[in-house]
Amino acid sequence: MPGIGTLVDLLLFYTLERILFNRMVGSMGKNSQQVKTAMALWLMLEEIGYHDLIRMIHSYDDNTIEALFNEALQCLEFIQPNAASPTEPDDTPVFLGLLDEPMNFRFFYYNREFMYKRYLHIMETVCDKIFGENAAIEVDESGMKPLARPLGEGSTSQASSESNYLVQINQGSEAPKLSNLNPGADEFRPGQTPEDTRTMFLTFSKGHPLSREEIVHFFTSNWGEVVQDVVIEHSHAGQEPQFGRIVFTTSLVIPRVLNGQAKAKFLVNRKHLWARIYVPRYRGRRS
Repeated sequence: MPGIGTLVDLLLFYTLERILFNRMVGSMGKNSQQVKTAMALWLMLEEIGYHDLIRMIHSYDDNTIEALFNEALQCLEFIQPNAASPTEPDDTPVFLGLLDEPMNFRFFYYNREFMYKRYLHIMETVCDKIFGENAAIEVDESGMKPLARPLGEGSTSQASSESNYLVQINQGSEAPKLSNLNPGADEFRPGQTPEDTRTMFLTFSKGHPLSREEIVHFFTSNWGEVVQDVVIEHSHAGQEPQFGRIVFTTSLVIPRVLNGQAKAKFLVNRKHLWARIYVPRYRGRRS
């Protein structure tokens, strides 16, 4: 059937995500729609370079996962189009132990326009296709087609059944069809490199912000006249900015900045600066 192969690829690549979804919905009793939204948020963070989040979350005990899940739902509130600006109590760090750099609700609010767009895209192209109403969509034993069985059918133990949870979907419904084109790709505009591919997310240590001038000077001193723009968070009175974005004149400079790493950490005028790149990806096929 046309389209089945690409759906199976999508399901197979997101095996761990589907296992975690079933664990949170089945074993932990969480609302499936809320779990789906949290998973979309975590997958969106992986696009910004916070790699292996799902793998790390899955390795934790249920109490820790529940705490991370509740924080994810709170973070989602701050990327909504009508989100209210975080107040001083919202400066509390989130995802402690999961991320190796400062993050709080202000990070999500500051980047809300971009994040909400990517969140919706991930929901549509990934989460809505791999997660059912009560369990994740699975693949049959041959690995050739999606399978419809009740959750947990055929499992013999908790340890062995985690990777064999099955979905409850309407009998006779056709499997979603996916395009062979990359749904995460930016719209092609001749002669123009999309700004998203030339942007890096910046994080400062709390209490040690960097100015726009310091950032521009640092990058131009190291890589030449490559900076198109730097935008710094507008914080409330009494607060110092913690986040920013830098847009380069060309995407070619970013591999040089990252030097083969998923993120870059610099010491600029004795202050720490983290830089990450957004990488849209359709994880439907492993190489």
